[in-house]
Amino acid sequence: MTMNLNIEIFNWIHSGAGTRPLLDGLAVFFAEGGPFILMILFVALWFVADNQSKMILLEATWAAALGLVVNQVIGFFYFHPRPYMIGLCDPLFPHGPETSFPSDHATLMFAAALYLLFTRRSTVSGFSLLVIALLTAWGRVYSGIHFPFDMIGSLVVGFMSTWFVRLTVTPLKPFNERFIRIFNQAAGRFFRKNKRPTERV
Repeated sequence: MTMNLNIEIFNWIHSGAGTRPLLDGLAVFFAEGGPFILMILFVALWFVADNQSKMILLEATWAAALGLVVNQVIGFFYFHPRPYMIGLCDPLFPHGPETSFPSDHATLMFAAALYLLFTRRSTVSGFSLLVIALLTAWGRVYSGIHFPFDMIGSLVVGFMSTWFVRLTVTPLKPFNERFIRIFNQAAGRFFRKNKRPTERV
C-alpha cells in the first residue's frame, strides 16, 4: 500500500515531464545543480563571515557530510529501485541504476539548510537554502530520478544529522577553531603578499 501511494504521488508530480521545456529545464537545473548552489553560497558566505559565522558554516557542513554517510549505510542494507528502473518513466537526464532511498542531493541540502535555520544568526540563509532544497527535491522527483518518499527520507536524515551535530558542537569546536585559524592566517599571508604598494604622486 505504501509503494502504491509512493507511485501515485510520483505520477502526479512527474505528469507532463518531457513535454514542457521551461519546467523541464528548471527541474533539471535544480535536480542537478542544488549541491553546486549550496557550495557557491557557503563559499560566498565564508569570505564575508566573522569567525562565529564561519563556525556555523563548518558545523552545517559537518551535518551535511554526516547525512551523506547515513545515506550510504541505509543504501548498504536497503535497496529501493528508482522510478525509471521499474518502467514508470524515462528520466529527463541519465542516471545510474543506484538505490533510490534516500536522495543524497536532497539530504545534503536539507541538512545544511536545517542547521542554518536552527542557528539564530543564520535564519535568512537557512530559509533561502531550504527553498532551494525543496526545489531540488521537486526537481529530482519531476525528472524521474526519485520517488517522493525518498525526499521524506532525506528530510528525516537531514534533521537527524543536524540534531546529532548540534549535540556534538563542543567536541567539534577545537577542530573547527583550528581550521578557521589556519585559514585566516593563510588568507592574511596571501593578501599581504599580493597587495599592491600604494603609488606615490
